[in-house]
Amino acid sequence: MKTLNRMCAATLAASLLLLAPAACSKNDNDSDDKESTSTTTSTATSTSTKDDAAGSQVLPPVMLSATQTTADLKVGDTVVFDLGDPGDGKFVATSSDAAVVEITSDGGSQGSYSTNAGGKALSAGKATVTVVLEGGDVAADPVVYELTVS
Repeated sequence: MKTLNRMCAATLAASLLLLAPAACSKNDNDSDDKESTSTTTSTATSTSTKDDAAGSQVLPPVMLSATQTTADLKVGDTVVFDLGDPGDGKFVATSSDAAVVEITSDGGSQGSYSTNAGGKALSAGKATVTVVLEGGDVAADPVVYELTVS
Protein backbone atom coordinates (compact mmCIF):
# COMPACT_ATOMS: atom_id res chain seq x y z
CA MET A 1 0.00 0.00 0.00
CA LYS A 2 2.88 2.40 0.80
CA THR A 3 4.37 1.71 -2.61
CA LEU A 4 1.07 2.59 -4.31
CA ASN A 5 0.80 5.87 -2.35
CA ARG A 6 4.39 6.80 -3.19
CA MET A 7 3.79 6.01 -6.87
CA CYS A 8 0.64 8.18 -6.92
CA ALA A 9 2.47 11.02 -5.18
CA ALA A 10 5.37 10.80 -7.64
CA THR A 11 2.99 10.79 -10.62
CA LEU A 12 1.12 13.80 -9.25
CA ALA A 13 4.37 15.71 -8.62
CA ALA A 14 5.63 14.96 -12.14
CA SER A 15 2.31 16.08 -13.65
CA LEU A 16 2.44 19.38 -11.77
CA LEU A 17 6.00 20.02 -12.93
CA LEU A 18 4.96 19.46 -16.55
CA LEU A 19 1.86 21.66 -16.33
CA ALA A 20 3.30 24.56 -14.32
CA PRO A 21 5.21 26.20 -17.24
CA ALA A 22 2.12 25.99 -19.47
CA ALA A 23 -0.02 27.70 -16.85
CA CYS A 24 2.45 30.59 -16.56
CA SER A 25 3.19 31.13 -20.24
CA LYS A 26 1.76 34.06 -22.18
CA ASN A 27 -0.41 33.13 -25.13
CA ASP A 28 0.09 35.49 -28.09
CA ASN A 29 -3.59 35.02 -28.95
CA ASP A 30 -4.63 36.58 -25.62
CA SER A 31 -5.51 40.20 -26.21
CA ASP A 32 -7.37 43.06 -24.60
CA ASP A 33 -8.52 44.16 -28.10
CA LYS A 34 -11.06 41.38 -28.69
CA GLU A 35 -14.24 42.56 -30.37
CA SER A 36 -17.22 42.94 -28.15
CA THR A 37 -20.76 41.88 -28.93
CA SER A 38 -22.19 43.93 -26.11
CA THR A 39 -25.48 45.62 -26.77
CA THR A 40 -25.06 48.42 -24.27
CA THR A 41 -25.45 51.97 -25.49
CA SER A 42 -23.04 54.80 -24.80
CA THR A 43 -22.80 58.40 -25.83
CA ALA A 44 -21.13 59.32 -29.09
CA THR A 45 -17.84 60.50 -27.63
CA SER A 46 -14.45 59.17 -28.52
CA THR A 47 -11.86 58.34 -25.92
CA SER A 48 -8.70 56.46 -26.57
CA THR A 49 -6.56 53.88 -24.88
CA LYS A 50 -2.96 53.00 -25.49
CA ASP A 51 -2.28 49.81 -27.43
CA ASP A 52 0.96 48.71 -25.76
CA ALA A 53 2.05 46.34 -28.52
CA ALA A 54 1.87 48.74 -31.46
CA GLY A 55 1.99 52.10 -29.70
CA SER A 56 -1.12 53.22 -31.60
CA GLN A 57 -4.47 54.61 -30.50
CA VAL A 58 -7.43 52.23 -30.23
CA LEU A 59 -10.81 53.95 -30.21
CA PRO A 60 -14.00 52.37 -28.87
CA PRO A 61 -16.95 52.17 -31.27
CA VAL A 62 -19.64 54.83 -31.28
CA MET A 63 -22.82 52.99 -30.24
CA LEU A 64 -26.10 54.32 -31.64
CA SER A 65 -29.56 53.10 -30.62
CA ALA A 66 -32.88 53.33 -32.47
CA THR A 67 -33.59 56.61 -30.66
CA GLN A 68 -30.13 58.18 -31.00
CA THR A 69 -30.12 58.72 -34.77
CA THR A 70 -27.58 61.53 -35.21
CA ALA A 71 -23.89 61.52 -34.45
CA ASP A 72 -20.71 63.45 -35.12
CA LEU A 73 -17.88 61.08 -35.99
CA LYS A 74 -14.19 61.50 -36.66
CA VAL A 75 -12.44 59.88 -39.61
CA GLY A 76 -11.45 56.38 -38.48
CA ASP A 77 -14.30 55.96 -35.97
CA THR A 78 -16.28 52.75 -35.98
CA VAL A 79 -20.03 53.06 -35.56
CA VAL A 80 -22.38 50.31 -34.33
CA PHE A 81 -26.14 50.41 -34.88
CA ASP A 82 -27.59 48.70 -31.80
CA LEU A 83 -31.19 47.78 -32.61
CA GLY A 84 -31.55 44.79 -30.32
CA ASP A 85 -32.26 41.17 -31.16
CA PRO A 86 -33.24 40.60 -34.82
CA GLY A 87 -34.96 37.29 -34.04
CA ASP A 88 -34.87 35.12 -37.15
CA GLY A 89 -34.00 38.08 -39.38
CA LYS A 90 -30.97 40.27 -39.88
CA PHE A 91 -30.28 43.99 -39.81
CA VAL A 92 -29.01 45.29 -43.13
CA ALA A 93 -27.44 48.75 -43.31
CA THR A 94 -26.92 50.90 -46.40
CA SER A 95 -25.00 54.17 -46.65
CA SER A 96 -25.95 57.08 -48.89
CA ASP A 97 -22.23 57.77 -49.40
CA ALA A 98 -19.90 54.81 -48.96
CA ALA A 99 -16.88 57.12 -49.37
CA VAL A 100 -17.90 58.88 -46.12
CA VAL A 101 -19.35 55.97 -44.08
CA GLU A 102 -18.66 52.44 -45.28
CA ILE A 103 -20.91 49.64 -44.01
CA THR A 104 -18.67 46.86 -42.70
CA SER A 105 -21.17 44.38 -41.24
CA ASP A 106 -24.81 43.39 -41.08
CA GLY A 107 -26.39 42.36 -37.79
CA GLY A 108 -28.06 39.04 -37.16
CA SER A 109 -28.52 36.03 -34.97
CA GLN A 110 -25.43 33.86 -34.67
CA GLY A 111 -27.08 31.04 -32.74
CA SER A 112 -26.45 31.81 -29.09
CA TYR A 113 -25.72 35.53 -29.61
CA SER A 114 -26.66 38.44 -31.88
CA THR A 115 -24.42 40.88 -33.72
CA ASN A 116 -25.12 44.48 -34.70
CA ALA A 117 -24.80 46.20 -38.07
CA GLY A 118 -21.83 48.54 -38.21
CA GLY A 119 -19.65 50.78 -40.31
CA LYS A 120 -16.54 52.92 -40.43
CA ALA A 121 -16.09 56.66 -40.99
CA LEU A 122 -13.71 56.97 -43.95
CA SER A 123 -13.68 60.65 -44.92
CA ALA A 124 -15.13 64.03 -43.97
CA GLY A 125 -18.70 64.66 -45.08
CA LYS A 126 -22.28 63.67 -44.37
CA ALA A 127 -23.95 60.32 -44.91
CA THR A 128 -27.36 58.89 -44.21
CA VAL A 129 -27.34 55.27 -43.06
CA THR A 130 -30.58 53.30 -43.24
CA VAL A 131 -30.89 50.08 -41.25
CA VAL A 132 -33.73 47.69 -42.05
CA LEU A 133 -34.78 44.38 -40.55
CA GLU A 134 -34.99 41.71 -43.24
CA GLY A 135 -36.73 38.40 -42.69
CA GLY A 136 -37.63 39.03 -39.08
CA ASP A 137 -40.51 37.63 -37.07
CA VAL A 138 -42.09 41.07 -36.61
CA ALA A 139 -42.26 43.90 -39.16
CA ALA A 140 -40.12 46.88 -38.15
CA ASP A 141 -39.75 50.35 -39.61
CA PRO A 142 -36.33 51.26 -41.03
CA VAL A 143 -34.13 53.37 -38.75
CA VAL A 144 -32.40 56.30 -40.46
CA TYR A 145 -29.18 57.75 -39.03
CA GLU A 146 -27.71 61.14 -39.99
CA LEU A 147 -23.94 60.98 -39.57
CA THR A 148 -21.47 63.85 -39.90
CA VAL A 149 -17.80 62.93 -40.23
CA SER A 150 -15.02 65.45 -39.60
